[in-house]
Amino acid sequence: MNSMIQEWADLKLNVHMYIQEFHGKLVDRKRRPVLLLGMDTRAITFLSDLDLPISSEMLIGLDVEDSHVCVRLHARLQWKQPFGELTLYHSNLHIQQEQTLYITGQLNTMIREVQFPTISRFQYEKASEQPNLQETYHYIDFTI
Repeated sequence: MNSMIQEWADLKLNVHMYIQEFHGKLVDRKRRPVLLLGMDTRAITFLSDLDLPISSEMLIGLDVEDSHVCVRLHARLQWKQPFGELTLYHSNLHIQQEQTLYITGQLNTMIREVQFPTISRFQYEKASEQPNLQETYHYIDFTI
């Protein structure tokens, strides 16, 4: 296993991927750590050291866990692209209402932990019209 992936597995929010089903048959779950790059209530993007085929016949499972809970999500891979020695994947999620609440909570936590100042879109657009503004602002589009 790629040592960088193993380091990511030790982060506070852990995400592990496994193949849940292939051609309608359940697969023995062997989890692999992945690096979460983006997540909302419809999709998830992550890096992995595995090179999986993009197939509508494959259902993957993703365990998203923190120190309190583990949420099992199911997804279908939509696309992939090489990313150095790793592979970047984007997947559509198949989730339930309680999983939506958990994901929303995790996203709120991530935004609170952002290390730079954030402002609303209206304030950002207004600030960008002022060329003499001293402070640099960043806008995060957080729509659920």
